[in-house]
Amino acid sequence: MKILVFVEEFMAPTLTFVYNEIRELSKFHEVKVLCTIRSYEDVSPFTNITVIPFKQNAVKRKIRWHAEKHDLFVSRKNRKFKTEVKKLMDEYKPDIIHCHFGYESIKFLDNIDELAVPIFVSFHGYDASELLKKKSYVNKLNFFFERKNIIPIYVSNYVKNNLLKVKVNMQNAELLYYGIDVDFFNPESRSKIHTDDVFTFLQISTFTEKKGHIYTLQAFKKMLETVDDKRKYKLILAGGYLLIDQIKQITVEMGLADYVEFPGHVKPIDGKKLLLEANAFVHHSITASNGDAEGLPNAIIEAMAMELPVISTWHAGIPELIEDGVNGYLVKEKDVDTYVKRMKDILEWKYQPKNREKIVSHFSNEVHCQSLIKIYNKYL
Repeated sequence: MKILVFVEEFMAPTLTFVYNEIRELSKFHEVKVLCTIRSYEDVSPFTNITVIPFKQNAVKRKIRWHAEKHDLFVSRKNRKFKTEVKKLMDEYKPDIIHCHFGYESIKFLDNIDELAVPIFVSFHGYDASELLKKKSYVNKLNFFFERKNIIPIYVSNYVKNNLLKVKVNMQNAELLYYGIDVDFFNPESRSKIHTDDVFTFLQISTFTEKKGHIYTLQAFKKMLETVDDKRKYKLILAGGYLLIDQIKQITVEMGLADYVEFPGHVKPIDGKKLLLEANAFVHHSITASNGDAEGLPNAIIEAMAMELPVISTWHAGIPELIEDGVNGYLVKEKDVDTYVKRMKDILEWKYQPKNREKIVSHFSNEVHCQSLIKIYNKYL
């Protein structure tokens, strides 16, 4: 099977779920990646890539910005981009086309002629949350989904329900959970069970509003106020991006500088080391002020594969991963007092082999790829 994957930037470090999928598919099928930007080649090596830049002049960019500000969707048609894409399609002749992110997919779909091959569009989070406020975006999606060969894929039932609420055509939609490398994220190399020394809470994520770092800091501060020896507890917030400097400043202002560590953006091998050394994983996801929400956080899947108990929120697709009181705890968004209680409760938890069992059974790269190929074959 020849599969053409379109993703706008290949490959931002936050898109490991897309990279995992491409690598797994390429073990069994011929996969070509089409992107408009190639980045982080050392982090995401892959050879069969075609880069076709998508360039617009300043006037068109300004028109589009003003139009979208007033909820008017401007066509993404671009003569040069379309010519190059057609040339690629004629040469490669894919059996399947798979686009990632609803909004970015429009850039591709607006620049191809109607094709008979199945075209899949995966929704991951912000493209099925904050962007759905724009009626023009919803109308554009429905314009494409009226074609029987263009099929939406959603990563959690929460994402599907979001799309249904605004009447996106989901008649032929398919559920596909993420997959991770369970051989890599394996706790067997953990040197010891942490029963003493320092109890470490860990979060690995980008520093954006929806990741809820501020509420984790507030809860951690309150928890420390209830213990006899604060030196026995540590919070590690790994990752980078927009809000990291702000969160670091808040940490200092809250008097937590001695108890919170910021290792910055971590490569997978370093992230695995942090997971090996942690006692519990925290991920207080919230709906951001602009409406942005999670799909299904890959970081939680990786933490569960490493047998860590997780404290998270009743948010987006997270309850499809975490059963409250079984795999860890779920609290309401921004409910700091309950968050503090659950932090104290989880101090008594050991590592959770059943968390890994759930991931191996339902969220491994192998299971993910088998499910995706089944979806592809259904529409071929």
